[in-house]
Amino acid sequence: MITLHNDYLEAHLDPKGAEIAKLIGKQDGINYMWKQDPALWGHSAPVLFPIVGALKDGKTVIEGRTYEMNQHGFSRNSTYEIVESDDTHVIFHLSDSEETKKMYPYAFDLYVTYTLAGNSLKAAFKVENNKEEHIYFQIGGHPAFTCPFLEGEAANDYYIEFSENETLSQKVIYPARGGMSHETKPFFENERRFFIRQALFNSDAIVIPHFKSESVSLKSLVNDKVLTFHMHGFDHLGLWTSKHTGGLLAIEPWVGHTDYVDFHGEFKDKESIVTLKKGESFSCDFAIEIKQ
Repeated sequence: MITLHNDYLEAHLDPKGAEIAKLIGKQDGINYMWKQDPALWGHSAPVLFPIVGALKDGKTVIEGRTYEMNQHGFSRNSTYEIVESDDTHVIFHLSDSEETKKMYPYAFDLYVTYTLAGNSLKAAFKVENNKEEHIYFQIGGHPAFTCPFLEGEAANDYYIEFSENETLSQKVIYPARGGMSHETKPFFENERRFFIRQALFNSDAIVIPHFKSESVSLKSLVNDKVLTFHMHGFDHLGLWTSKHTGGLLAIEPWVGHTDYVDFHGEFKDKESIVTLKKGESFSCDFAIEIKQ
């Protein structure tokens, strides 16, 4: 485990999955990340690569060959090497191996850099194609935060606030049918906030494309603590809390999403797929800002 710290925050980062295990406020002592309870949900902030969500029937065709891959890809269960680290930053690196090529045939280099600056932890993702004629992938984050922040509070007192007024529709996931529907339903009409209610998540995550806000904040009616989640370079936002878990809210910036229920194309045909030619790279980032 790598520990970063400054005057405001302490971050515990796990080389397995390059995952944020804890993010602790120095002033209030609160761990703002989900507690990684293996009986409920054993992760707290997995890096999603080379897919976001699930493949149709768990399979995909790449360069004419069928491959199988579990939901969200193999990054979250892979051990990253540590390129460099000090008190306020660490660079993790994951590249292809014999095991990854059983699921995904491409050579790649994925760097995840965490940096503490003031009251924020920044996560920067960079994918490089140094060997292949081209590679295709999706990428995303899945940080899950404790909600409510304090014991004895109720999640119903918490709300999500977008930085801009939004008019948005959400994509609909059908877990029973194993994928995303082409159906959408209205979510915001020139609005910016909604309260955390379990019924909103009964059919899995809220998936929002084409948002204009640079950030969303998790706030409460009963305390003045604020968690603001900044994001750049992503085209979908997932918001999720499990009805079987409770006590967490995931704010998930994605490039891509789970396959549509009627998807029959090759991997390169997936919506929001990133294409990199040899010598190219792709970057995106998010930051977690804490007001204690």
